[in-house]
Amino acid sequence: MAKVNESALQQEMLAWIKQNQYVYLATSDKRQARVRPVVLFLHADRYFFATFSGDAKVAQIQANRLVEVCIPLHEEGHTGYIRLSGSAKIVTNAALKSEASERCFFFDQYFGGYDDPDYSLIEFDPDFVEYLRPGEGFSQSFNLKR
Repeated sequence: MAKVNESALQQEMLAWIKQNQYVYLATSDKRQARVRPVVLFLHADRYFFATFSGDAKVAQIQANRLVEVCIPLHEEGHTGYIRLSGSAKIVTNAALKSEASERCFFFDQYFGGYDDPDYSLIEFDPDFVEYLRPGEGFSQSFNLKR
């Protein structure tokens, strides 16, 4: 099989991400990795997670911004994945928190508004991707340029 050029590969990967909002987020708690399911959503070509301010992932990201996201892929009985490595930060900009809350499908079920003190917005800035298409035996990796 011929290799797909990086731009087409990025578009293919982005299409998967748009249809698979449930992902696994890995953070670090001192020397121990912590992985949990979260919802990844896009707003203005940027990646975000909405969470409760008291969740452990908020403190873990404040202590160590390096994170990884894994998106399991399933197609026609085959599996694959997308791994995104990069950094995360807690968003403090009220306008961005408001705009992003409109893109999060579950926001109103858990939060009283973008200014709810229990609402934290995490921005994820991926810089490296490993992508295994469902049914293929090799992964492809590339750096993301923003």
